[in-house]
Amino acid sequence: MQSEIKKLNLITISLVLLAISLGYWQDWLSLFQLWNDSYDYTHGFLVFFVTIWLLYTKREEILKLQPDRWWIFLPALIVTASAHLLAKAADVKTVATLSLPCFLIFSGLLLYGKQFFIKVVPTLALLYFALPVWDDIAPLLQRITVFTNQFLLGIFDIPAVIRDLYITIPQGTFFVAGGCSGSRYLLVAMFIANVYGILYLQDIRRSLMLFFISIFFSMLANWVRVFGIIYAGYQTDMKSSLVNDHEVYGWVIFALVCLLPLFISAHFIEKKAANGNPEEKEAASTDHPAYSPSFHRSAVLVSITLFTLLFSPTWLFTLSLTTESESANTAHFQALPVGDQNWKGPLIKDMDWKPSFHNTDLSTNGVYINETGETLQLSINWYFEQHQGKELIYFNNLLFDEKQWSLIRSSSIRLSTASELKVAETLLKKKNTESYVLIRHWYQVGGFIAETNIEAKVLGAFSKLAGDESGGLIAIAKYCDSAQECNADNVALDSLSQFVAKHFISKI
Repeated sequence: MQSEIKKLNLITISLVLLAISLGYWQDWLSLFQLWNDSYDYTHGFLVFFVTIWLLYTKREEILKLQPDRWWIFLPALIVTASAHLLAKAADVKTVATLSLPCFLIFSGLLLYGKQFFIKVVPTLALLYFALPVWDDIAPLLQRITVFTNQFLLGIFDIPAVIRDLYITIPQGTFFVAGGCSGSRYLLVAMFIANVYGILYLQDIRRSLMLFFISIFFSMLANWVRVFGIIYAGYQTDMKSSLVNDHEVYGWVIFALVCLLPLFISAHFIEKKAANGNPEEKEAASTDHPAYSPSFHRSAVLVSITLFTLLFSPTWLFTLSLTTESESANTAHFQALPVGDQNWKGPLIKDMDWKPSFHNTDLSTNGVYINETGETLQLSINWYFEQHQGKELIYFNNLLFDEKQWSLIRSSSIRLSTASELKVAETLLKKKNTESYVLIRHWYQVGGFIAETNIEAKVLGAFSKLAGDESGGLIAIAKYCDSAQECNADNVALDSLSQFVAKHFISKI
């Protein structure tokens, strides 16, 4: 009976691992590159191989797991696959990589239930310490470090002025940067505490106790480290080598202030666990009732699991085989629209304002003139296809150059079109002059219209899944001599905005 279960589990686990490894190989490769290139995540390889080693030591227990289906995790697996698909379409790498351990954990819980949760999930959860999801806690840790050092400086009567993340003493100024937040020490300490708990404690309550102890001592180590650097600068008039080079010093402090008391605490917790209630040990070692494996039921469940796991990679692979952008759609954006009875244009002319978008397939500006002589500018920045480094929503894509223009206001308005199109309206002032420009602008992504960056990113993901990666910024600008003039009479701006909107919406 045991041999049949082990054989069935070996086949099941091999198929699931093969699906997650090959189906998501690009995400694994991206994660490995992050560990190789990022200073904050160089511990990722250690976490990965330690996790594999721990799973290998548990191989006999894993192969003896009895199927105990937790169907509640099928929706969780479906949600994870859908989130991964949207993340890949929107090119959000953090969410895509975060889904990798989720696939492993939810698949195991769906197939093996409670025993998988007890014996395997704590080990797989170690992978989260190597994922790029910890950067957001750095600002909080920075401020806690500044606050704590303000207290320590007061105890040692060292005069200091605290402004945001800057600590100024008479001898100089220290900036508590992201690397000084202590996030690296925190991750390493939590990882060590969890590995120790898995190997020696094997008790959730005591493992959690050690986990929280590791958090405290790792933060304490960083506070002591930062204070030591400031104190060295104070005593040596900023001439100490620690002021500029404190990498090795930091790890020495971490070993003394964090690791040493952490292992001492772990020893006492483990000793207490060894003298624990014998009834708990007996309950933990109780054999489970015999299970008669059913190949048919297992095959159905494994098939459902594999189908869900391969849903996202299959869809993305199918999209990659389709034509990225149809030539007919490309033609719509190869020229500015020809003016109607109210507007003459476009005239090609350099103007003071223009957006700054990188690696566009089309970037063009034109001027339109109405019968009263009013002149407005139309700017189009378009991508026929998007990928990493060539995308519409990108941190370096800007509506205006902040070195030349100052933002006065930004708001939303609705154009008087059949669809009551909602667009953004931005008023800028050119620095060191009295020149103003009022801009109506929106994003067009595939078959959708978006006002904000977030809307464009989300709608762009859905559009990409439908097979259309095209998108761009459309903006109409009015130049004025004062803010009052820009806000006073916008009949001409309304007219051209409606004309341009109708022209491009008709192409959707």
